[in-house]
Amino acid sequence: MKTEWLRREVRQFAPYVVAPIRESRVINANENYANVFAIPSIREEVMAALSSYQPQIYPKPLADGLREALSDYTGSAPEELLAGNGGDEMISYTLHTFLNEGDTVLLHAPTFDMYEVGAGLLGAKVEKVRDLPGYRRDRKGLLDAIRRLQPKMTFLCNPNNPTGELLSASFIEECLAAAEGLVFVDEAYMEFAQEESVLPLIRKYPNLIVLRTLSKAFGLAGLRCGYIAADRAIIDEVAKVKNPYNLNSLTQALAAAVLRRREEIFPIRDGIVAERERLCEAIQHVRGVTVYPSRTNFLLIQVEEDRADELFEAWRQADILVKRYKDNPLLPGAFRITVTTRDVDDAVLSVLKEVMRRA
Repeated sequence: MKTEWLRREVRQFAPYVVAPIRESRVINANENYANVFAIPSIREEVMAALSSYQPQIYPKPLADGLREALSDYTGSAPEELLAGNGGDEMISYTLHTFLNEGDTVLLHAPTFDMYEVGAGLLGAKVEKVRDLPGYRRDRKGLLDAIRRLQPKMTFLCNPNNPTGELLSASFIEECLAAAEGLVFVDEAYMEFAQEESVLPLIRKYPNLIVLRTLSKAFGLAGLRCGYIAADRAIIDEVAKVKNPYNLNSLTQALAAAVLRRREEIFPIRDGIVAERERLCEAIQHVRGVTVYPSRTNFLLIQVEEDRADELFEAWRQADILVKRYKDNPLLPGAFRITVTTRDVDDAVLSVLKEVMRRA
């Protein structure tokens, strides 16, 4: 193939890489360990939805039934919501709706890769405000950058992936007030933080877009269901860009069924939060390891870079796959560990203790 056929941005594009999986204990993607369809009441809802499911019929273009269920959950009007195939698709649709080549996008760093990946593919200029020591967001630096650059879009991941840090709603409101452009707040992990959501602010700030997902706390990563909430004018414009039948009818039906039974899922979330705190405290006592406070379902840890290869391979030998940030200079010697069940977490901890003991 002739490289000149490609768009300039694609020629130099480094894709988001999903690691090959050979292990049976996979804790590298922040998946929920629980199969929510195994909960009897949810299984009953799912079976009822399947009994009337018609795969030969195209799905509702705007996922009307799911929008109603999301409205009941979030308090936003159905017209203020738009659903798609996971948060990644909603990020892509939003970027394609608003970004022109050469527009400025502001990020904090490190953060979720897909903001930069999507903006870069559209030829946008990406500016970053690096975290302070300890992976605390540089709040003053972010506000200063918003006021100075007035970017077309500012992305705030809250709580942040991969660091787990939570920004207050009051700080995000300062960013909204300072920004002439859009502020996109990714709340994929907010159910684990259980506070500080800025969803109620979409009616106060027409430049706010909030991303949520059913992949994490709701355990539906395989169904692919994410959504944005924003002023209706924004939703109407993003809806122009999305594919007409982007979200399949099976996901629409099953996601709505799960949302109706959310109170039976939240105890699983609460258990993950408690297990996160137990695991975090245990890691704090392992010499040579730094673990960062988290408001998500994962923990970010760091070791000396010369120990990172040995530790990663030791986990793999123990049939455990974690997320490693080998090629990210902002995260030297860093690993992201999804919190799951006590037995899996104890296996992770045992390997960590043994490798660091040898060190």
